[in-house]
Amino acid sequence: MDRSRRIPSIMIKHWNFGHIIVLMLIWAVPMIVYTQEVRVIDNKGTKVLVKNTSVSTGTTAPLAPVQNDIWIDTSDADHQRVKVWNGSEWAELTFTGISGSIFFAGPDGVPTQDNNALFWDAINERLGLGTSSPTQSLDVNGYARIRSMDEAATMDQLLKADSNGVLHTSKVNFGGRWTNTNTTENLNVTNTVVPIFGSNDYVDDGTNLYEVSGNTLIVKEAGRYDIRVNITLEGVDDSLLTTTEFDTNVNVRLAINGTPIGSFGATGHISFDNFNNFSSVHLNDILELGANDVITIISYREANSGTVRLYSSGTSSFVINKLR
Repeated sequence: MDRSRRIPSIMIKHWNFGHIIVLMLIWAVPMIVYTQEVRVIDNKGTKVLVKNTSVSTGTTAPLAPVQNDIWIDTSDADHQRVKVWNGSEWAELTFTGISGSIFFAGPDGVPTQDNNALFWDAINERLGLGTSSPTQSLDVNGYARIRSMDEAATMDQLLKADSNGVLHTSKVNFGGRWTNTNTTENLNVTNTVVPIFGSNDYVDDGTNLYEVSGNTLIVKEAGRYDIRVNITLEGVDDSLLTTTEFDTNVNVRLAINGTPIGSFGATGHISFDNFNNFSSVHLNDILELGANDVITIISYREANSGTVRLYSSGTSSFVINKLR
């Protein structure tokens, strides 16, 4: 190859290397853009260079700024700030408002604020919609709407609003069922507490809503409850010992805190003759109960004094369900 043709190639390589170094140096320093640069003549007739308001971007403040210079401070990547040199310091350009305001675009597109419509309580970490004094994490003074929801799962709970409009998980439809295990207690004695709370089939929410204590059930939360009692009775025929037991029956009644309430449930006729010694009694009632009210079932003797007991284990039941 001709030597004269090789020299330009070498010169181009050297030129590219030098320009690369220059470009690296430019990249390493903050970027400064001047909005205007003109030459003027001062009062002495001297030509001077005037640089009008510069805009710079970088992690450190520009040196020797002039008034109204703008600096985009990128030292905090998550919170870049725009600052202007006011002649003595870099003052941050901040859109200020009333404490707690959440700015939004108004009808004219300009940022505006309205604490009565939208407010953030930073101290208590509460958001107010339609109120500037939220009392809950989300306080809506008005109507709320949810446009779509997934279907409920088996373990999902209902929601209820208290008198202040605060939402809570609800125990509506929470219930329990108990059956008897005692088959020896004589119920044909007035004011006898029926021992029906022997075995538990199910109870919602553990003992937080219902708690059994002996032959009583304690309701832990005020509300309206649907109560159903089904009792199967057996008359004991010991006519060889006494003749006063014939033609008898037993009535039962619900009692709240020891006070009978509601209607009587009456049994059929128990004659102890020709295998007519079985009967049943049923109670259905809806009661408004207070927190920690105690429920019992009281039996009453209406006729003769023969022995009447609950039939075999599991044949009598007590069911309760919260309605509201």
